[in-house]
Amino acid sequence: MKKKILIVYERMGMGHLRMANILEDMLKTEEVEIIKYSGSDIAGSSDVDFIIHLWNFLIRKNLIKTADVLLNFIIRILGVPILEVLNTKDFMNKLEDINPDIIICTADGYNKVLGTYSKEKKIPFFIFLTEVSVFIDIVNPYAIHICYFNETGEAIRNYDFGSTYFSYNLDRKSTMFEKIRYVLKFYKEYVLLAYKNSIYRNPEGFFEENNYAKYEVIGPLAEKKHFDKKDVKAIRNELGIPEDVDTILIASGSIGGKLIIKIIKYICENYNKPLNILAMCGNDDITYNKLKMYKNVNTMINIFLFQYTDRFDKFIAASDCIIARASAGIFIESLLNRTPEITFKRVTSNDKGAITMIEKYGLGEVCDDENEMVLKLAKVLENKKLYKNNIDRLLLKYSKTYEDKKKLIRSIILEGNHSNYNDNAEVAADVISDTLI
Repeated sequence: MKKKILIVYERMGMGHLRMANILEDMLKTEEVEIIKYSGSDIAGSSDVDFIIHLWNFLIRKNLIKTADVLLNFIIRILGVPILEVLNTKDFMNKLEDINPDIIICTADGYNKVLGTYSKEKKIPFFIFLTEVSVFIDIVNPYAIHICYFNETGEAIRNYDFGSTYFSYNLDRKSTMFEKIRYVLKFYKEYVLLAYKNSIYRNPEGFFEENNYAKYEVIGPLAEKKHFDKKDVKAIRNELGIPEDVDTILIASGSIGGKLIIKIIKYICENYNKPLNILAMCGNDDITYNKLKMYKNVNTMINIFLFQYTDRFDKFIAASDCIIARASAGIFIESLLNRTPEITFKRVTSNDKGAITMIEKYGLGEVCDDENEMVLKLAKVLENKKLYKNNIDRLLLKYSKTYEDKKKLIRSIILEGNHSNYNDNAEVAADVISDTLI
């Protein structure tokens, strides 16, 4: 009989679904059946559609702080526990219908119910973290967490598994009184006592170890094409980009937005050396059309405009550096293509982990504001080899090829070979999961 693996993702951005597709490619064999569902489809809810549209709108408008406070914290703190008590029974019934042998989650928000179901059925449960920073709903005492970097694992182990979120059991038998009690306890700990309890961990500095969470570190992972060797000269010839001029890539994922226009104008007005700019506008037609109309008076700078492409790996590889909002996806892809990144301090909290890694390992430069960008750009272009060497030193810690990553993922998920946690973790998870406050 085939082993059935359920992969739960969400449609927020593309990172969750992209990783679900990568894991499907790595794990699917004649003996393994892969089933993918968005968490909202399992829950039978369309609430996430509003959140997706709101997030994209705010990021496109460069309203970073608003998006962060509203969606990463206010809605997460006030909304997640309500959704959990409303959806747990139906969610678990749907899981019963699917009847998986292994569950993998690449999304936020669903790990409490997935951990409860997995423990009840005594099946393996894996949480794949697609970002470097951690929120409370991406951690579960029963799960094995798969991370890019050890810093993320250390942040996971800083949570108090005795807090309401982790220790209060919600399942199909939970009464209305128990559900109300859970929400009120959660609000007490993370609203009234928010000054000392945080739902968020950014892996910077030293973290005190407060639990025995299981985690595995696999290094950066993206689609196979990002691991392939690239012929930079051939790519530049294909794109019509002059070879003997420094080339930079400016991107904001598929969202596009005002930030791209702002960066290009600032560089054209202040940078005084020859330069090729590859402007990736994604699906944002407004930004693309505005840049087509832009009158660049700096004759030393060539601007090449592109809309959405499925060859983003080639653009990164053909560039000497990338300037981008510090999304985890672009950060990981820039590492795998050995391209230093210039980014900005003002980002949403889920992306702060990328900034932490850039600063800690010298993988690029971080600007306090756009006014520092030209100086940082000149520094990176003058020291390209240094930054590439820093990236290579970091990547040496991990398996190098896509095939090596595949073997590692299969070993962890299909063969149950786990290494990076204490033997007490299983006992701790059982004790905490059985506790009812």
